Amino acid sequence: MVGKKYALGFASSLTLLAAATSVAAYESAEPCTVPLKLVNIGNEQSPEYKLGIYVGLGGGRPMLYEFDTGGPGFWAAYTQDQGGKPGGRKGQWWGSFVTVQNDALSISYTSGNEYKANLVDTVVALYEPHGSGFAKQCESAVPIGVAQITEFADKKKPKKMRAWNKALATGKPPLFGHFYGDFGAALYPIMTADKSAGVYSSLPQLPQSGLTNGFIVHVGPLGHSTRPTLQVGLTDEDMRSFSTQLPMNPTCETAGGTPEAPSSSCPPYPNFPVGNMPTYSEQITNANLSWEYGGSSNSQAFSSVGLTLDTGAPSTTIWQNDALYVEPQFIRQPQGTGPYTGNFKSKADFKISTPGVDGLAFTFKTGQTKTVNQVAANVRKNDGGPTWSGYMNTGLMFYTHYDVMFDLEHSVVGFRPVQ
Repeated sequence: MVGKKYALGFASSLTLLAAATSVAAYESAEPCTVPLKLVNIGNEQSPEYKLGIYVGLGGGRPMLYEFDTGGPGFWAAYTQDQGGKPGGRKGQWWGSFVTVQNDALSISYTSGNEYKANLVDTVVALYEPHGSGFAKQCESAVPIGVAQITEFADKKKPKKMRAWNKALATGKPPLFGHFYGDFGAALYPIMTADKSAGVYSSLPQLPQSGLTNGFIVHVGPLGHSTRPTLQVGLTDEDMRSFSTQLPMNPTCETAGGTPEAPSSSCPPYPNFPVGNMPTYSEQITNANLSWEYGGSSNSQAFSSVGLTLDTGAPSTTIWQNDALYVEPQFIRQPQGTGPYTGNFKSKADFKISTPGVDGLAFTFKTGQTKTVNQVAANVRKNDGGPTWSGYMNTGLMFYTHYDVMFDLEHSVVGFRPVQ
């Protein structure tokens, strides 16, 4: 936490930096590559995998945050108790920051987690574990917006709020028992209540001098020695290595992250505050979906379905509506009266594809193992979270088969089969 005297000086410095050197955020000549940590938040019998990334705030000690390409903005836990011991060390893990707006941000996740937060400006740095400590790999050249969590809730499971507060009080990671918040990498923001500002992904705002603004997520097969990594900044060689490149979907404020061309009734989000990159939809691109079970006579096919490429979702899910639905014969134990919900039967042939010689052509047989082959059919009710549907969330599973490149400058998302 910073005092008022420091905050005024810090804010003045930020204004001068932003006004004088818009290029100051681009000092790096090489891509910044950091490891991602594969974390099982379930158990050995029923694993649920997520990715973690080590991030430091305002010069503070780096902590592990969930790396979430389906989540908008960086939401970081915070406690005013200076006697807490996050990471086994006494003291607050945040360093310097300036509060921009108090209690100005809120978000709800499909998991049921809800946050309220202050919008603050702070320097964001990415780290790699090194021996018993950490080595800084890159950091923002100026302070950037972060959602500093002030309140956690889960309407589905109220006991989780007590667990969250207890974890912070005892110096333990409050999110899934492993993370200190959600490092969102979706390419649209969550705006403040008065729409004057927003919290955006940190990645397009990190230094990328001489590089194309974007990032690459590499996970690789589960259970193998491949080390998951995040690369910030793209070289020409990187871009040539992704033979499949599809256009990114635009978005606008009223659509709330869904594909929607900006218009007078749905104005575009402001560009990223640092780097001036445009924003894009959470349903980042479109693909054709099809599945069959027991032969082509028992099949379904849908064209141009939105894809959310979400590292933060352990499960692959088709979020249904009237135009995208799964017939009950494909579901193990169908529930409801339509659209029917439940997991796909095992050994259905599932395909995600796009047209063209260099199009996407991903096929697999469904099963009952999360992050490997399980596909769920679900519907979303108006529970305070997103209410739009009619798209597919690939979950982390897709990243075990393809490296994914997000190229903001050329408005494309690229796919490269994992070797």
